[in-house]
Amino acid sequence: MSKQGVGQNGCGNTSAIPCASPTQLQRIRGFAGYLISCCPYTMLGKKILQILLGETGTRNEPFTNRELYLKNQIKIGSGIMLIGIFCPIFWFSYLSGARGNDLMFNAVHSLIVILFGFLYFTVYRIQLRNEVAQGIRKERTSKENSRTSVSDR
Repeated sequence: MSKQGVGQNGCGNTSAIPCASPTQLQRIRGFAGYLISCCPYTMLGKKILQILLGETGTRNEPFTNRELYLKNQIKIGSGIMLIGIFCPIFWFSYLSGARGNDLMFNAVHSLIVILFGFLYFTVYRIQLRNEVAQGIRKERTSKENSRTSVSDR
Protein backbone atom coordinates (compact mmCIF):
# COMPACT_ATOMS: atom_id res chain seq x y z
CA MET A 1 0.00 0.00 0.00
CA SER A 2 1.76 3.13 -1.19
CA LYS A 3 0.88 6.48 0.16
CA GLN A 4 1.08 9.34 -2.33
CA GLY A 5 2.16 12.54 -0.66
CA VAL A 6 1.65 16.10 -1.68
CA GLY A 7 4.84 18.06 -2.19
CA GLN A 8 5.57 21.56 -1.02
CA ASN A 9 4.47 22.98 -4.31
CA GLY A 10 0.99 21.47 -3.97
CA CYS A 11 0.97 19.68 -7.33
CA GLY A 12 1.27 16.15 -5.94
CA ASN A 13 4.87 15.84 -7.02
CA THR A 14 7.34 15.33 -4.22
CA SER A 15 10.38 16.12 -6.34
CA ALA A 16 12.44 19.23 -5.81
CA ILE A 17 11.32 20.70 -9.14
CA PRO A 18 8.35 23.06 -8.65
CA CYS A 19 5.42 22.83 -11.03
CA ALA A 20 4.31 25.90 -12.93
CA SER A 21 1.05 27.61 -12.05
CA PRO A 22 -1.59 28.18 -14.77
CA THR A 23 -0.75 31.89 -14.95
CA GLN A 24 2.94 31.10 -15.43
CA LEU A 25 2.09 28.64 -18.19
CA GLN A 26 -0.12 31.25 -19.83
CA ARG A 27 2.73 33.78 -19.73
CA ILE A 28 5.15 31.25 -21.21
CA ARG A 29 2.69 30.41 -23.99
CA GLY A 30 2.13 34.10 -24.64
CA PHE A 31 5.86 34.79 -24.85
CA ALA A 32 6.39 31.78 -27.13
CA GLY A 33 3.53 32.99 -29.32
CA TYR A 34 5.09 36.45 -29.45
CA LEU A 35 8.45 34.99 -30.51
CA ILE A 36 6.77 32.89 -33.18
CA SER A 37 4.85 35.94 -34.44
CA CYS A 38 8.19 37.75 -34.94
CA CYS A 39 9.29 35.06 -37.42
CA PRO A 40 9.28 36.40 -41.00
CA TYR A 41 7.66 33.19 -42.26
CA THR A 42 4.82 33.57 -39.77
CA MET A 43 4.31 37.18 -40.88
CA LEU A 44 4.29 36.09 -44.52
CA GLY A 45 1.76 33.35 -43.78
CA LYS A 46 -0.52 35.79 -41.94
CA LYS A 47 -0.28 38.25 -44.83
CA ILE A 48 -1.17 35.53 -47.36
CA LEU A 49 -4.16 34.49 -45.23
CA GLN A 50 -5.32 38.12 -45.01
CA ILE A 51 -5.17 38.43 -48.79
CA LEU A 52 -7.00 35.14 -49.32
CA LEU A 53 -9.72 36.06 -46.82
CA GLY A 54 -10.08 39.54 -48.29
CA GLU A 55 -9.20 41.37 -45.08
CA THR A 56 -7.50 44.74 -45.34
CA GLY A 57 -5.49 44.32 -42.16
CA THR A 58 -5.78 47.99 -41.25
CA ARG A 59 -7.28 49.60 -38.18
CA ASN A 60 -10.64 51.34 -38.35
CA GLU A 61 -9.19 54.48 -36.80
CA PRO A 62 -5.74 55.84 -37.65
CA PHE A 63 -2.87 55.83 -35.20
CA THR A 64 -2.44 58.92 -33.09
CA ASN A 65 0.79 60.90 -33.26
CA ARG A 66 1.71 59.63 -29.81
CA GLU A 67 1.26 55.99 -30.86
CA LEU A 68 3.39 56.53 -33.96
CA TYR A 69 6.10 58.17 -31.86
CA LEU A 70 6.09 55.29 -29.37
CA LYS A 71 6.22 52.69 -32.16
CA ASN A 72 9.22 54.45 -33.70
CA GLN A 73 10.99 54.51 -30.33
CA ILE A 74 10.34 50.78 -29.95
CA LYS A 75 11.95 50.20 -33.35
CA ILE A 76 14.96 52.24 -32.25
CA GLY A 77 15.29 50.09 -29.12
CA SER A 78 15.17 46.95 -31.27
CA GLY A 79 17.88 48.40 -33.49
CA ILE A 80 20.09 49.14 -30.49
CA MET A 81 19.69 45.53 -29.32
CA LEU A 82 20.66 44.28 -32.79
CA ILE A 83 23.74 46.50 -32.77
CA GLY A 84 24.77 44.87 -29.50
CA ILE A 85 24.12 41.37 -30.82
CA PHE A 86 25.98 41.90 -34.08
CA CYS A 87 28.71 44.13 -32.64
CA PRO A 88 31.59 43.90 -35.13
CA ILE A 89 34.24 44.53 -32.48
CA PHE A 90 33.09 41.54 -30.41
CA TRP A 91 32.69 39.19 -33.36
CA PHE A 92 36.01 40.21 -34.90
CA SER A 93 37.84 39.55 -31.63
CA TYR A 94 35.95 36.26 -31.10
CA LEU A 95 36.57 34.96 -34.61
CA SER A 96 40.21 36.09 -34.62
CA GLY A 97 40.87 33.90 -31.58
CA ALA A 98 41.06 36.42 -28.75
CA ARG A 99 40.83 34.82 -25.33
CA GLY A 100 40.62 35.90 -21.73
CA ASN A 101 40.21 39.51 -20.70
CA ASP A 102 40.08 40.94 -24.23
CA LEU A 103 37.20 38.76 -25.26
CA MET A 104 35.43 39.26 -21.93
CA PHE A 105 35.74 43.04 -22.24
CA ASN A 106 34.15 42.99 -25.70
CA ALA A 107 31.44 40.56 -24.57
CA VAL A 108 30.54 42.73 -21.58
CA HIS A 109 30.47 45.82 -23.79
CA SER A 110 28.11 44.09 -26.24
CA LEU A 111 25.94 42.87 -23.37
CA ILE A 112 25.67 46.42 -21.98
CA VAL A 113 24.52 47.67 -25.39
CA ILE A 114 21.98 44.83 -25.63
CA LEU A 115 20.63 45.59 -22.14
CA PHE A 116 20.42 49.31 -22.90
CA GLY A 117 18.45 48.55 -26.08
CA PHE A 118 16.19 46.16 -24.18
CA LEU A 119 15.47 48.75 -21.48
CA TYR A 120 14.81 51.41 -24.13
CA PHE A 121 12.50 48.99 -25.96
CA THR A 122 10.70 47.96 -22.75
CA VAL A 123 10.08 51.50 -21.48
CA TYR A 124 8.43 52.60 -24.71
CA ARG A 125 6.58 49.30 -25.11
CA ILE A 126 5.00 49.76 -21.67
CA GLN A 127 4.08 53.35 -22.52
CA LEU A 128 2.46 52.20 -25.76
CA ARG A 129 0.52 49.47 -23.94
CA ASN A 130 -0.75 52.01 -21.40
CA GLU A 131 -1.63 54.47 -24.17
CA VAL A 132 -3.63 51.85 -26.06
CA ALA A 133 -5.37 50.67 -22.87
CA GLN A 134 -6.25 54.26 -22.02
CA GLY A 135 -7.69 54.76 -25.51
CA ILE A 136 -9.78 51.60 -25.18
CA ARG A 137 -11.10 52.79 -21.81
CA LYS A 138 -12.04 56.17 -23.30
CA GLU A 139 -13.77 54.45 -26.20
CA ARG A 140 -15.78 52.21 -23.87
CA THR A 141 -16.89 55.08 -21.65
CA SER A 142 -17.95 57.14 -24.66
CA LYS A 143 -19.99 54.18 -26.00
CA GLU A 144 -21.60 53.67 -22.59
CA ASN A 145 -22.42 57.37 -22.34
CA SER A 146 -24.00 57.35 -25.79
CA ARG A 147 -26.09 54.26 -24.87
CA THR A 148 -27.36 55.86 -21.67
CA SER A 149 -28.22 59.11 -23.43
CA VAL A 150 -30.17 57.20 -26.12
CA SER A 151 -32.03 55.12 -23.50
CA ASP A 152 -32.89 58.27 -21.49
CA ARG A 153 -34.84 59.74 -24.41
